[in-house]
Amino acid sequence: MKMRSVLIALLSLLVVSVYLGGCAQPDEELANAEAALQAARDAGAPELAPAEYQAAEDLIARAKQLMAAGRRQEARELLEEARYKAIDAKGKAMIAKSEGGMSEEERMAREEELRKLKEGGLSRGINIGLQDIFFDYDRADIRPDARPVLRENSEIIQNNPGVLVVVEGYCDIRGTEEYNLALGQRRADSTKAYLVGLGVSPSKTEAVSKGETEQWAVGATEAAYQENRRAHFVPTSLPPQASLDN
Repeated sequence: MKMRSVLIALLSLLVVSVYLGGCAQPDEELANAEAALQAARDAGAPELAPAEYQAAEDLIARAKQLMAAGRRQEARELLEEARYKAIDAKGKAMIAKSEGGMSEEERMAREEELRKLKEGGLSRGINIGLQDIFFDYDRADIRPDARPVLRENSEIIQNNPGVLVVVEGYCDIRGTEEYNLALGQRRADSTKAYLVGLGVSPSKTEAVSKGETEQWAVGATEAAYQENRRAHFVPTSLPPQASLDN
């Protein structure tokens, strides 16, 4: 009888432990999502990136409702997406703030720099270990599988203060040249925004479109198309007088 009571007590303790373990993760993810939202708020995202900020805020509110209803796995997924949206909102806000504070002279100098970068006129011979990311068809949002890659890339960029990283957006051969140039720019811009949201200075990256002008894989197969839908990272060495602040 005593042994049976002990077994029942141990079983109850195990059930409680499993339950509490399952509760801990959503609570931690909620804290992470709310911290990312606060960072976006501090960066001015409610005014400078309102769509992304509102999306993150709405996702957190829905996740809280799911947690209260015991639907914890669904809540986890929404909280992860909310954290991504908040990082994106922070990055876009910081870029807008950086560009908005430029003088006319600085703006003209930046346009000239971008022209040179698009033409590939600066040194491209540096390898610091950055990895490319890929996109879905006709989309420019950062896929879940690209987020850990960008986190690693952001750490590498921040650890290389003398390097400017050019983010090049590419497309597959479907669509007009004009459309693909615009899509490539959106892909480069969203990639840069996510890097900035992770802590990279806006002045350490530039986003340019390559459209379908260069192909990473030849052919009309889905595998070839996927290879060509990417953001490629080009670490660029600038002359000392042209180096940008970190």
